[in-house]
Amino acid sequence: MLTNHRHLKLALVLVLNLCLITSAQTTKPNVIFEEVPASKSGITWIHNNAHSSDRYLPETVGAGSAFLDYDNDGWMDIYLVNSGPSDFFTPNAPLRNALYHNNHDGTFTDVTDKAGVAGGTFGMGVAAGDYDADGWVDLYVTSYGHNILYQNNGNGTFTDVTDKAGVAAPGGLTGERDGRPRGSRGG
Repeated sequence: MLTNHRHLKLALVLVLNLCLITSAQTTKPNVIFEEVPASKSGITWIHNNAHSSDRYLPETVGAGSAFLDYDNDGWMDIYLVNSGPSDFFTPNAPLRNALYHNNHDGTFTDVTDKAGVAGGTFGMGVAAGDYDADGWVDLYVTSYGHNILYQNNGNGTFTDVTDKAGVAAPGGLTGERDGRPRGSRGG
């Protein structure tokens, strides 16, 4: 019995020493985040959530974003989703989604118009993936109203293939009924 007790003590001491050695060897790096101004990064996009006093459900949902390599150059580019015109919101100025090409030096270039992915709907989210298995990342933008599927052409441009693919999903993913977003009926 005394021998078992000594073995237990020895095992406990070994485990504690191993824990101390392991924790001493795993130093955690200091992670520092730094705000980079638009003048330096090139990202000038601003989100508009369509804020109203009626507080419709779509305006309470955050904007979508995707980090993707749309041009297969090995660097992450950025796609940002904005709100837009709808039956309850008329923007003061035109709103659009934005695609930023990574310049490989910490800066980005807005290629939205060239790529043809500005949206034009009340965007709410985005998924990036190769839906047609051609090796190029495509974009599926979810919206209040109807969704948009952008097929990557492999040359820096996209084609809206929503109708061809049958994925418009009228009413979007917001549960729209009777022309008003769910949750907008007061109460």
